[in-house]
Amino acid sequence: MSANREQFDRFFEHFMAEQSRHLTDLRAAATAHPQPPATDLQKLVERVVAHYENYYMTKSLCSQRDVTLMFSPTWTSSTENLFMWAGGWRPSTAFHLLYSKSSIQLEAQQDEILKGLCTADLSNLSAVQLQAVYDLHRSTINTERAISEKLAVVQKELAAKEMVEVAGAVGEGMEGEMEKKRECAFSVLQQADQLRIDTIKGIVGKLEFFQAVHFLIAAAELHLAVHEYGKAKDDATVATEEQAAMPAD
Repeated sequence: MSANREQFDRFFEHFMAEQSRHLTDLRAAATAHPQPPATDLQKLVERVVAHYENYYMTKSLCSQRDVTLMFSPTWTSSTENLFMWAGGWRPSTAFHLLYSKSSIQLEAQQDEILKGLCTADLSNLSAVQLQAVYDLHRSTINTERAISEKLAVVQKELAAKEMVEVAGAVGEGMEGEMEKKRECAFSVLQQADQLRIDTIKGIVGKLEFFQAVHFLIAAAELHLAVHEYGKAKDDATVATEEQAAMPAD
């Protein structure tokens, strides 16, 4: 395993541990009675978002040294990699997460809402907020499509004339051609990661602080749950393969 891969493996493990701690803090704020002051919720939300920003800053620095790591990550499970888009999670997924969590909480709070009571979660998104989120969602999808098209170009360039000539020359000049493609892939990854963090900040910016707390809880819960499930699945697969490879008595 390369030094860069080992370094990012350790960083990702630290990131996940910190995310788990943030989840504990977010849950505590969401269930506190009375509700914490808006300034306290703001600081918590900003701290969690800053954690995501730091992740993408570090990822960018590591990608500059070797962008291929981000398209074949070992720190995530095969289950997580199944849903990967352009070196990470698909930004529009965050909107579906918001809609799903809002719907779940709306159903759970129906009695309170019918009684005219205020609910301190995502069940009380206003019409103005929903429109703002919809507009951001539509814009995000358009940017996603543009990035997907750029990634498709990078992938199709594998069979470009220059690559075919290099292949015919028994690999001579391959490194030079691949370096060009890594540079293009890095550019696409940077754009995708920027869209990912912009999406998180954009959604959070459309919510009240107590609503943002619930959105960030849902995001962390989903991320941690899928990661743990995927890792357990991979570990079980490895154990089964090792058991099958053992010589019979």
